[in-house]
Amino acid sequence: MLGMRNVLALSFALAVSCICICIAQKQKNQQAFPTEIVIGRDSFIDIGPPFNYYDLTYLASKGEDTEVERVSLTPPSDTCYPRVEIKSSHLVLHETLSSLLRATDPCSIPERALNAELKRRKKGLPVFSGMKVTIQVKCADRLRIIRADILDRDVFDQHPNTPRYTAWSEALFEKLDQATGDRPWDTPIFLAYDGASSPAPQPSQSEFLSQIAAGKFDSVFGQTSDHPSELYRLAQNPQRQPFSDLTKSEPVRPTTYVDPAYPPIAKLAHVHGTVDFHLTVDNDGRAHDAAIDSGPKMLWQATSEAIAKWRFAQEDSEKTVHGSIRFSLNCAPDSSK
Repeated sequence: MLGMRNVLALSFALAVSCICICIAQKQKNQQAFPTEIVIGRDSFIDIGPPFNYYDLTYLASKGEDTEVERVSLTPPSDTCYPRVEIKSSHLVLHETLSSLLRATDPCSIPERALNAELKRRKKGLPVFSGMKVTIQVKCADRLRIIRADILDRDVFDQHPNTPRYTAWSEALFEKLDQATGDRPWDTPIFLAYDGASSPAPQPSQSEFLSQIAAGKFDSVFGQTSDHPSELYRLAQNPQRQPFSDLTKSEPVRPTTYVDPAYPPIAKLAHVHGTVDFHLTVDNDGRAHDAAIDSGPKMLWQATSEAIAKWRFAQEDSEKTVHGSIRFSLNCAPDSSK
C-alpha cells in the first residue's frame, strides 16, 4: 500500500513538473510587444535626379505615448553641386506603440507571407516608383529585419488587393508622414539654389542621429551606395557656389564694379563661359552704349544689368572699353576654366 502511494506521489510530482515546464516554455515563446523599432524607407521616383529619398524613423514606447524621431536624407541631385539635404523631426504621439502599429507585432509577421508579397514586384505592371521598407526590431534574443515593398500602384491606385502587410506598412507611413509633415512625394523635383555659401542649418545632434552618423543603420537599405552615414557626412560640407569675375577691361577698369548675378536657370542648365562686351564711358563715368559681342546668351542680361551699375573715373570719359566677364560653375574639376 505504501509503495502504491509513493508511485502516485511520484506520478503527481512528474505531472506538475511537466505542466510547469510547458507553462514556462509557452511564456518564453510569447514575445512581449516590442518597445522600440527602427524603420528605413527608400522612396524611389523615376523623375530626377535625385531618384531616391531616404528616411530612418525611430519609434519607442513611452507608456501611453510613442516617441517618434525621423531623419530624412536626400542624396545629391547634381554632380556639379553635390548638395546633400538632411532634415530631422522629433515628436511624441499620444497613442501607444501597439495602437500605432494597429496591434500588429512585427515579430509575429510570418517570413513566408513577407516573401510572397515581395515576389509580386516581378509580376504584372512595371514598377517606376514606390517605397522599399525595412523594419528593424528586436525579437526575443535576436534582431529581425523585415522587408516590404510598397509599389506605385499601391500609392496612386489603391485597391483591396494590396497584400496585407504591404497595406499595413503603407497605413503606418501615412500616419507618420502626417505627423512629421514630411512626405517624399511632395519633395521638389528641381533643386533651388538660394545663393548661400554655407551649408543649410543642421538638426541638433540626438543619440539617433549620432548612431546614423556612426554607420549603425548603413545595412538597413541593403546594397545601395547611398549609405546613411555617408550622406550625413556629405551634408556637413559647404556647398560650392558659381561665380563671375571681370577678366578683361581695356584700356581702363571701372572704379566701382558690381559682379553679375549668376542666373539661377543658367546654374540648373550648367551654362558657363566668357561674355565679351564693349561700352563707351560718358561724362558722368557711366557706361554708355554697352553691347554684348559674344558669349552664352543665357548670361547676356545678367552682364548688361551689372554693367549699368559700374562707374568709371571722369578722366576716362569718351573712352571705349572692351572687356570680358567669366562665368564659372565652380565645379570640381571646373570645366569652365
